[in-house]
Amino acid sequence: MNTSIKNHPIYGECLFADNGIIEIGIPLKFGIRIGHFSFVGEGNVFFEHPNDMSDFTSEEGWRHHGGHRLWIAPETEADYYPDNEPIEYRIEGDKIIVQQCEDPWQKALKTIEIEFDGPCLRLLHRVVNTADEPRECGLWSISTLAPGGVQYIDLELRDGGMDPWVRLCAWDYTSYGDPRLKCQRDLIALTHLPMEERLKIGVGHPISPVRYELGDTVFLKHFTVDRSKIYPDSNVSYETFFSKYMLEMESLSPLGVINKGEAMEHREVLELRRK
Repeated sequence: MNTSIKNHPIYGECLFADNGIIEIGIPLKFGIRIGHFSFVGEGNVFFEHPNDMSDFTSEEGWRHHGGHRLWIAPETEADYYPDNEPIEYRIEGDKIIVQQCEDPWQKALKTIEIEFDGPCLRLLHRVVNTADEPRECGLWSISTLAPGGVQYIDLELRDGGMDPWVRLCAWDYTSYGDPRLKCQRDLIALTHLPMEERLKIGVGHPISPVRYELGDTVFLKHFTVDRSKIYPDSNVSYETFFSKYMLEMESLSPLGVINKGEAMEHREVLELRRK
């Protein structure tokens, strides 16, 4: 693994790392985020939030920033804490461990462990509860992709059965007639278009990985689904959000209870392939 400190035109000082196949950039002045993800020497597949963009900002100072981030589900106002303080990192062998200072709104300590594996990033997301009382939650791993591609969500088929098998839910600003959204029995396809209307759906539970084709690059998001567990947001393990600027690919962990000082973890693999 090769590492260096470089200046990014939007993110400022970043830790860049690569394994000769893929490279990442981790902003050091805010986060925790993986701001850049690409094949070595190529363009970022992640959306980068321009400094002069007022959309996806709050009066309290929160900014979307783009890239890959760790949130806590279900969504509340506390998720929008302005995480604009410098992060801490350390390198242990082939791993990079990134930690945010304690989130005072969530009462949580967030960590992401990053490990290279060929064209893949193996991610371990961890949240420690620093509040005095227990909390029920899930971990929410959000990758924000650059615009202009097509996302494919494969659905598991089942023959027979008297109960519903595919769960699909929509947020209140979403239309099932949206031209970006096409549903088949075994597949949901979403084409990113620069439309003003926002769109968000939840799927529980798709076949992993979910993929996004952007030019000649394919981004894949691998995660594990446990049908015996209950997930946030009407029991969905995957969500996707579209705006005219970008789209988000979001996996969730099952709901669980963590006491003070205890941790919850969620694993995920991000992969790049050629189309």
